[in-house]
Amino acid sequence: MALSTTEVLHIARLANLALAPSEVTQLTHDLTAILAHIDELGSVDTSDVPPTTHVAVLAMPLRPDEHVQGLNEDEAVGGAARVVAGAFAVPRFVEE
Repeated sequence: MALSTTEVLHIARLANLALAPSEVTQLTHDLTAILAHIDELGSVDTSDVPPTTHVAVLAMPLRPDEHVQGLNEDEAVGGAARVVAGAFAVPRFVEE
């Protein structure tokens, strides 16, 4: 299906696009090629393909949970600039 320049200008107006004359020519060619590809897809035999019910993955494949040893308190706060009672000490930034 070949598009005419009038149809491309109508599509551009609907999309609120201001096109230069050279852009109209190029867009006419590009949109015609896209429509030709879509027409070609219509000729593909899909009788063996089951209908798609969901386009998103409903269940993610998960790995089994494994327990791993975490950091102890000294390792966790070892790089902190200030530590108070085994916790990170940060400057107050909210006035009461």
